Amino acid sequence: MTVSSKTGAWPVVAAVVALLALAAGGCPSSTAYSDISPDPGRDTAGDTASRDVADDGTGDPGLADDPGVADDPGVADDSGVADDPGVADDPGVADDPGLDDGGSTDAADVPDGPSVWGWISAIESNDTCDQWYLKTQWFGGVRAYFASQPSFNRALPHTLQFATKKTTVGKCTLYDPGIMTDDCVGQCLCLDKGVECYSADQTKRWCDEDQVCVDNPEVPPEVFDYGMCVPLPPHYDAGTVTIGGLKTPVSMTPDSLDRYKATLLPDPNDLFDAGDVITASTSGGALPPMTFTARGVAPLTLPSSVVSVAAGHSSTVRWTPADPTSRVQVILAVGSHDPNPLGGAIVCDLPDGDGQVEVDGALLDQLIHLSCDGAWMMKCSRITRYSRDVKSMGGQDVELFVGSARNLQIARE
Repeated sequence: MTVSSKTGAWPVVAAVVALLALAAGGCPSSTAYSDISPDPGRDTAGDTASRDVADDGTGDPGLADDPGVADDPGVADDSGVADDPGVADDPGVADDPGLDDGGSTDAADVPDGPSVWGWISAIESNDTCDQWYLKTQWFGGVRAYFASQPSFNRALPHTLQFATKKTTVGKCTLYDPGIMTDDCVGQCLCLDKGVECYSADQTKRWCDEDQVCVDNPEVPPEVFDYGMCVPLPPHYDAGTVTIGGLKTPVSMTPDSLDRYKATLLPDPNDLFDAGDVITASTSGGALPPMTFTARGVAPLTLPSSVVSVAAGHSSTVRWTPADPTSRVQVILAVGSHDPNPLGGAIVCDLPDGDGQVEVDGALLDQLIHLSCDGAWMMKCSRITRYSRDVKSMGGQDVELFVGSARNLQIARE
């Protein structure tokens, strides 16, 4: 199998970028995470086929910078709405594929393919957050992407393989991308790299759409670094992606950067009903065909979207339980405004029936430190009720993620 020729070779320095878009009514300075993506955690005790979201953390603490990529006028060259997706519903699927507390199922690995990370999403009520010149290049609830390895700006919020899993307390885990250092405290410019990636003559501010801004390794840490643009990891055309079981079947083809997005959905905030069998498949392309099955979840409702944070104190996030077969994922994120890199995140993952999760005060203290001691808490945070199906291709996870999402606002006391 060959990778897309649309990207250059992935350098030693990898990247993280926010997939964030502005929630309705605006995102305040400590706000809500967008659909963005990805996997909070791989349970290494489980098999490689299908896992619980809350135990990943393999990563490189140095993969962290976001370029503030240019606007994307042509993300979706396919409307994404199909009369017949060609994906048959499977009434015999388990109530929640792969989302039990054990974190594994019998789903088979995808054979005969390269090592691939990727995802297909169907997320309704998909509040999004974009706080910087609307520079998020690509967002929406129904999308897909496949690449040789994760990158922040092409991921779902829980995909944090680029960060190091530092500490787990109860149901919550702290992730550190490795950006925040003692040298950064003060001006906090280490968290501002995505904005300040100028060309050598300082005439160009943004990297290209398929690049990311990272620190120049030749610039000493005490000297302000304008950064350098490097390619994102190579990505794949997986053929046509079809999603069945939604109220409007979807068929998507990739754009020039192998990004998939469905448009023209009648109501992107009402994609499915709780319990609906959701199936997804890829036709092939540069990768072997893949199939996934998950279930629709109930709409997520919250008594409050505000998460109060105070030094040395725990904090509780609550939601209204409604779907015993699904799980809930809370992501508290810190850093500069988008599209700058993620400073750090706490990811909590637990059964929907719990109705709440307590985030330990020691974890929150570490998260505050990763925000430059509380000075940069402008990232978007998020809570999602979800179901998913995960398979392994060459040792990495590819998933179908079905969810109902809401923004959270961090309020520091």
